Amino acid sequence: MDSEQLRYFITAAQCLNFTETARKYFMTQPAISHHISELEKQLGVKLFLRAGKQVSLTSEGELFLREAIEMLDKMQESILKVQRHSQGKSGKISIGIVNTSNEVFIRCLSAFSRRYPDILIDVHTTTGIDQSISIQEGRYDFHFTISQMVLGSTMLDYTFSHRDRYCLVVPSSHPLACQTPDFALLGEERFVMINFADAPLLHGNILEICKNRNYSPKIVGYYNRAESLLLSVSAGVGITILPEKIISSCHSTNISYMPIPGDDSLLTSVIAWKVRSTNSAAHKFRDVVLELYPKTADLLETPEALCR
Repeated sequence: MDSEQLRYFITAAQCLNFTETARKYFMTQPAISHHISELEKQLGVKLFLRAGKQVSLTSEGELFLREAIEMLDKMQESILKVQRHSQGKSGKISIGIVNTSNEVFIRCLSAFSRRYPDILIDVHTTTGIDQSISIQEGRYDFHFTISQMVLGSTMLDYTFSHRDRYCLVVPSSHPLACQTPDFALLGEERFVMINFADAPLLHGNILEICKNRNYSPKIVGYYNRAESLLLSVSAGVGITILPEKIISSCHSTNISYMPIPGDDSLLTSVIAWKVRSTNSAAHKFRDVVLELYPKTADLLETPEALCR
């Protein structure tokens, strides 16, 4: 059976007049009768009792009327969903983000949700090794991450979003607070560090920054999250190095952080997406991303304050 047969039956069942049903559909009465008969053959039951020009529903017809209305409603709803999905007006996208990209993500999400309010967005905050695994597995439609995670990937395309800078983080009462970082003055300072297993890229970048400045940190503790590092600095356990966006997103108290000069302390972030995707909603999100962060845009570092 098809939707037209259901419509003819529902109309005939409601008005109990084949001639009137035919008139509503600009058809002849024999044509309507033929469609009803074909439907009855498919179902293997009589839907109408016919007595001359008078017709009435059988008990099977009364039961099927309720079912036919539900089927037609569901069919129309499904057609609308598919059409809206193909137009990018509905659907779902999944996004993995790191907290260094929070501001960029908020900007993209705000613009996208205003334009496509009915598209569901599933957001996952990822860190360290979990982030690397999710990218390798193609777990999400989009990744707001650092460039080192996706450069060279044949599965992902991307656009640059912003630059961050690693900062030296010390307690607010520290003598070096609000001074340009001088690694020669760090001497025997106690240093707290992110775990390699939890964030190998962050761990490696911090050590590289120290090595380039002939500084060997005296590590007194390893932590699995940046928030824990900042709590330790606040408590006076030691100093550390972290990207500015991570520091500012954690809202830690009793700390000061100073940008570390040099190109090696810059952290470039990207928005990446699957090269091959059949998700039309994801295509719409990509278009919004590229409007806000075009591929041709240059990443110009903004002036930085000495101390925050």
